[in-house]
Amino acid sequence: MDDLPVPTASEKKSPASSTIILSVSVASAIWLFAGVVLMGYLAKSPASCTGTFSCLTLDGWGTYLSGVFAPLAFFWLVATVWIQSRELAEQRQELALTRKEFEHNREVMKAQSDYVGAQTDIVIRDQADHELLMLLRLFRTWARSSLHKSEAHAPSVDIGAFTRDTPDDPVDFVVDVSARLSGPIFMLLAIGDDTGLDAFKHLTRENVLELAEHFERMFKMRLRVSPANSALLNQLMSSVTTKDIREVAKRLPSVLDGIDDFGVVISGNSNP
Repeated sequence: MDDLPVPTASEKKSPASSTIILSVSVASAIWLFAGVVLMGYLAKSPASCTGTFSCLTLDGWGTYLSGVFAPLAFFWLVATVWIQSRELAEQRQELALTRKEFEHNREVMKAQSDYVGAQTDIVIRDQADHELLMLLRLFRTWARSSLHKSEAHAPSVDIGAFTRDTPDDPVDFVVDVSARLSGPIFMLLAIGDDTGLDAFKHLTRENVLELAEHFERMFKMRLRVSPANSALLNQLMSSVTTKDIREVAKRLPSVLDGIDDFGVVISGNSNP
């Protein structure tokens, strides 16, 4: 952002105005010297006149002075035009430099805006990564509580197909669980092999629906998180989808089924 080129004046500047004025002043002095001294000295006077200028009439003085000062006026006119043209050229140059400076400032502001935008995006993605990590930890805690299957003689031992011997790291945990889910779901839905449902028989419909909700919350973070975590979520989505999980849930019994049956029994017993 700091390496942008700064425009500089590379054009060759014309002589300064003071130099032009000095040159014209010197030329004017030389011309006056030539017109007054040399011409007065070299000019021939009639015998009746004691000097060159003593015999000049009013018309003669007018002719003489116009001949001397007319070139001076021309010199200064040329000098004035020259100075004005130089000043106009400098103004055009300054306008060009100002335009370049504006363009440079616009590029700097754009670079600063891009930098701030990139930093803001990094902060937002860091926050999203932290939120995803919280979701993964929450999923790990929930899965070990709701997806486990206890052994009959050792209730504290987990023998569930999805949570047995799973890693403790939340990222590795969700990758492992999704890989374990993909096999039975593929057998059940793609091949039509009902033996794939055996891995879910210790679960209820509500458990599996809640499982789908956990994955859905994680998948919604895909566009907000960093590229690495986005790739992780894409990997999970390629292993298992929430649609397939909900389809499996439809084939499992619900905890409400027993309540409904209990209500029917009570209702039936109440009849005389």
